Parts: sequence; C-alpha cells; structure tokens
Amino acid sequence: MTYVGLKHTSAEVKSLYESGAYSDLKIVCGSDTYNVHKAIIGPQSDFFRAACRPNAFQEGKTGIIELPASAGRNPDAMQRPVTAAEFDWDLDVEDTATVKLMVHCLYHHDYHEDVVCLSNNSSRDAHLTKGILAEHAKMYAMGEKYGIPRLKTLALAKYKECFDTTNSGLCTALVIAFSGIAEPDHNFQEMVTHDLWSWSCMFKNNSIIQDVIRSTPELSYGLYAKYLEDVTGDGGDWW
Repeated sequence: MTYVGLKHTSAEVKSLYESGAYSDLKIVCGSDTYNVHKAIIGPQSDFFRAACRPNAFQEGKTGIIELPASAGRNPDAMQRPVTAAEFDWDLDVEDTATVKLMVHCLYHHDYHEDVVCLSNNSSRDAHLTKGILAEHAKMYAMGEKYGIPRLKTLALAKYKECFDTTNSGLCTALVIAFSGIAEPDHNFQEMVTHDLWSWSCMFKNNSIIQDVIRSTPELSYGLYAKYLEDVTGDGGDWW
C-alpha cells in the first residue's frame, strides 16, 4: 500500500473513533461510553481480544465491557507524594482520564496530552507529585495491564524524552513504576532507576525524593545496583 493509501486508511480509522460508526462493542467507564470496534482494538490488546471471545466471557456475549474507574486521586489536595504503602491502583493509575487516553491510543497510535489538558512543565523545580512524568508512567502501567505493547513502547519513549527537561510528577512516577507494574516487566523500572541515578547529584539533597526512595525497597535496591556497577564496572543483570 502506498503512503497516500496508508494515510487515508489511518484517517478512516480515526474517524471511526470519533463517530463510533459500525461499532460492535462498547467500553463503559463511569459516565463515559466508547463505541469501539473489535477488529481494531482486539489485535492490539491481549485483554480486549480475550474479552471479545463469545464463548469465554460474558462481555463477548453482551458486547459491553465495563471498566470501573473514578476520577482518581486529586494531586492538588496532596501535601506530599503518595508512598508505595499508600499506592492504590484505582486511585493512582486507572482513572477515567487514563482509560480515555488508552482508547484514544488504540485508534490514533498515540495519546495526546491535550486530551486531558496535561501540563508539561519544563522545569527542574516542577511539582514532584503531579505532572507529565506521572502521566506517562500511568500509561505504561495501563499498557501492561491491558496487554498493549504499542502503548508501553510509546509511554516509555515519551517519559524518556520528558525526563530530560522536567521533574514534573517524578515522585508519583517512581511509585507507579515499582508498585503499579506487574512482574516480570522490568523495562520501566530499569529506565527510571537509571535516570534517577544519572541525576543523583541533583536529587541527593531533595527530601521528598529521598522519602520515596526509602519507602520503595525495589527502587533502593536498583539504585544500590547502579552504585555497584559504577564501583565494580560490572554491568550485569541486577534484577
């Protein structure tokens, strides 16, 4: 297929997301309903592919998948970042906004910050609890839960790109990386640990980040492993 043909097909798929035309499946999340298409979301997601099987689950028969989600935790009301012990998937990752971005990505092969009006504060003095790094960590975790490799790859790349310019949401992203992503996926953990170690001279006196490290044993171990790599020159697998 030519580039023009691919571009035309992509535009048609995007239009199906906007209009819901020819939908054969509904995703219901809170007050939001997404009229989607099995042929589009099934091949991209292990979760939705399994849920659409007509003889396996109720959703395959009814054509309705309900994803219980709320507005999530309000970071503006928090005095400090959530700790690993306080982490709650339903409050800190899978909220109505991240579900919307996930469905958007299945049709657009990207998720756009303006969908939920995220603010990419390009500053090393940015808010450590909320912000763009936390949002990308959420999307990676969503990709892991729903078996969407493309979403994970995209979120990983976006996080890496943003980390070079901002700390916005860093502490929340660290907690999600080590509390919200299931074993045996270590890709995101390895990246955030490497990035944190690379900027350790800047963060070593930051009490908020130090509290997150102390409350997250796996992160503490990962940083210790990075220290051993520097001391011994052995870049082996520490996970």
